[in-house]
Amino acid sequence: MDMKLLQDTIDLLRSHIDSGTDIDWMEMDNRPVRDIADMLSAYELAYSRKMTVLACCILIHTALNKHGKLQAKDNERLTRMLLDGDYLTGLLYRIAVKRKEWKLLSRLLPLHKRMQLKLMKNVSPELLLKELKREIRSYLEQRSA
Repeated sequence: MDMKLLQDTIDLLRSHIDSGTDIDWMEMDNRPVRDIADMLSAYELAYSRKMTVLACCILIHTALNKHGKLQAKDNERLTRMLLDGDYLTGLLYRIAVKRKEWKLLSRLLPLHKRMQLKLMKNVSPELLLKELKREIRSYLEQRSA
């Protein structure tokens, strides 16, 4: 497990999140994206690109988790989770654009929308994470070929 890549990526994300958002990163579970960090180690990409790919995956996973925990009966919590998920999705765009990862972004945007629609149909987060991993593996194989 490449803990340095994971920690550097989390530090990158923290540096991009505005303090006024009050998004709690302590509750973020990075275990599901560790497989992606391991997968990235197998590819010859610049370290900064690996961080960008992993950051985008963490943001998609965390935003989907935020949206997936919404409960209509709890309006304040509902609003908070929706706003957090939307902010994290926007951060995905900002980081990918800032780091000029256009091809990665063009792959992740339609995937993210499909994942959101599946989330509405109660597809499990584990299945969505598997789909994200497949897409990243495909992207990496095309980029390193």
